[in-house]
Amino acid sequence: MKNTQHNSTRLIELVKRVPLNRIFLETQVSSYTYHDVVKISKKFSLDFPQLADKNCAIISHDRESLALLLPAIDSICRNVLLLPQDTEGHEDAFYQSADIQYVISLSEGQVQGIKAVSGPSSVNDDETRSYILATSGTTGTPKLASYSLSTLLMTTKDNVERGSEFTWGLTYDINRFAGLQVYLQALASGSTLSVPSNVASMSEVIMLFASSSVNCLSATPSFWRKLLMEPEHLHLSFKRITLGGEISSQSVLSALEQRYPSATIIHIYASTEAGVGFVVKDKKEGFPCSYLTNESNLSCQLKIIDSNLWIKSANGCSRFVKGELEVNDEGFINTGDMVRIENDRVLFQGRESGSINVGGNKVMPEKVESVLEQHPYVVMAKVFSKANPVLGSLVACEIIIDESAKEYSSKEIKREVLSFSKKGLQSFEVPALIKVVDSIKTNATGKKVRS
Repeated sequence: MKNTQHNSTRLIELVKRVPLNRIFLETQVSSYTYHDVVKISKKFSLDFPQLADKNCAIISHDRESLALLLPAIDSICRNVLLLPQDTEGHEDAFYQSADIQYVISLSEGQVQGIKAVSGPSSVNDDETRSYILATSGTTGTPKLASYSLSTLLMTTKDNVERGSEFTWGLTYDINRFAGLQVYLQALASGSTLSVPSNVASMSEVIMLFASSSVNCLSATPSFWRKLLMEPEHLHLSFKRITLGGEISSQSVLSALEQRYPSATIIHIYASTEAGVGFVVKDKKEGFPCSYLTNESNLSCQLKIIDSNLWIKSANGCSRFVKGELEVNDEGFINTGDMVRIENDRVLFQGRESGSINVGGNKVMPEKVESVLEQHPYVVMAKVFSKANPVLGSLVACEIIIDESAKEYSSKEIKREVLSFSKKGLQSFEVPALIKVVDSIKTNATGKKVRS
């Protein structure tokens, strides 16, 4: 499918390009065509004329409702703030920063309520319509980034004929940048979107994706590891596998290549601040050093400054509605991701803000996890900080073990994993505490919860 420049100013225009009897949305209990979305949009504009050209925030209590009603809301509103549910306590500040006039509450595929929250808008008529998204940072107050719809659509493919060949599974919430990108890709190409409940178990998610014939899936490496632990994953067949949101280690890339040899596997670098940066298609962790040169043919420019990756992207947000970016004089954004160069490859080390201080030494949890997950016993690992009165912090970890290792005692497994980690890590990086667990928690964005 080719890339084109979208000129649509409303999502409903994309919907109307698709054969209207084609399935747009599938859930565990419902199915909607593109024609259904057109009818819903028409009814919405008649039922809620007060929202015309107003700035609106959307709170959706389930994924299906937002997926179904977003084109309708977009069809008449000016600016749309997609508010994640885990930003509780910051709503009023967000409404004020984004000049929100109405809050739309969605549930069970319907509008449950509309509340006015401010006076007349100060937005002038010449201002570009925008989507406002909250960053998914794990510390501090989330920031708000503003995007035009044309920028969000810049990296999507819009071949509606070929789009019928693809069914996308949704693993992210649509009110996050990653989820919105998957949603817009499905919509722009006229594909089907399979949307599990946000409280569905992994087994239920897989079975929905299997029954919907999902063949394209974008998810975090943590999600992919959890999927591969479930026996039901054998029912899935993919044309395209995308990893993002966390570091894609070689172990998870190799596991996916082995299980789904015919799939195109890519890992993508993107953020709410910088937009879609670049993709890596060679099934190797990190990215080639050639990406740092002007001859890279990327849609962005990359630099390494003091071991941090900086990016300058044409797909980035137009402005920050709330919060600030660290931008240098050349327009490069500090991503906060630490990297190192090894064998002509740039390898991600982890978030600078997430490092563990062990006696004055900086430990990157993601690096330790990458080493642990290379052991055949370890299916998934989570590394975190444990307070220590002498060293300040210790490196602690939880591991999920493979079925083949369950014949061994916990003590034997810990001894084996500890011995293995000493071969690939410096002494201060080696976990002081190892715990075998049945599951590792991930947050609404699909990333490991470390706190």
